[in-house]
Parts: sequence; C-alpha cells; structure tokens
Amino acid sequence: MSIVIIFGVIIAVVFLITFLSGRRFGPLALALSAGFMLSEIWAEWLTVIVSGLGFEVPGLPYGVISTLIILLGPLFLLLMSGPRYFSTFERIASALLISLLTAALLVQPLGRYLSLDGDALAAYTVLVEWWEVVVTVGLALGLVDLFLLHSAKTPKPKKN
Repeated sequence: MSIVIIFGVIIAVVFLITFLSGRRFGPLALALSAGFMLSEIWAEWLTVIVSGLGFEVPGLPYGVISTLIILLGPLFLLLMSGPRYFSTFERIASALLISLLTAALLVQPLGRYLSLDGDALAAYTVLVEWWEVVVTVGLALGLVDLFLLHSAKTPKPKKN
C-alpha cells in the first residue's frame, strides 16, 4: 500500500473525527505528542503481540499497525471528552492543525516499516524535510491554546 494513500486516509479520518467532536487543539496536540513518545518506546513490544494475535490488515506490516494504535490512542481517548470549540471556523482550524500534526508525527515511524519508491519516495522526502518544523510549530500552538483555555478569572467576592 502506498505511503501517500496511508497518510491520506489517516489525515482524512483524523480531520473528520476532530471536526465532528469539536475538541480544542491544545489538549489534542499534546495527546499526539504523548502518543508519539509512547510509540517510540513500546511499538516493537506491541508488534510482537499484534503479530502473535494474527491481527492483520492487508498491505500493512505489523509494525505500522502497532505504531498507529499507540500513537493515535491518546488522541482518540481525548476526542471523547474535554474542552470544545463552538464556532465552525475554530473547529475547522483545530481539525486541520491536528491532521497536519498527525501526519508530521507519523513520518518517522511509518518510514521505518514501509518500502518506498517513485512518487511515494518523493512525497516522503518532502515530509521528512519539514516534519520537525511542523511538529515544533504545532506543539507550540498547542501550548498557546492550553494557556488560553486556562486563563485565570478574577474571583467574585463572597456574599455574607
């Protein structure tokens, strides 16, 4: 299966689910960051378990399946609850940024397991050149969104 198709499907699914849930960008960005770190640590271990269970998706190696499970797990958990956006523009922006950050964080892990040639190699090369910049900007924007979410309110005086 072409890496371009895999990235396209993942980006489309993440965009759609994020838009429909309306969740805020900051917590989701940090959930993706946590998923990336966990996948770097535990993907090989889960690959052994997934291959032992015989859970197979045609065209995808077991390493890709286990990486996707671990990396996207925290994101999908936070998509079920948490702070929300209510305007359509904010929901579209959040979904677009989360799908872009997801693609950037999947560049390294998926590149280890998939064979690349032709157009797929050219697309992957572009992604590899820019993934660090996209991740850095995405996580910085996520932190800014968290600060905006938790801005302190002035306490109201107590009534006696």
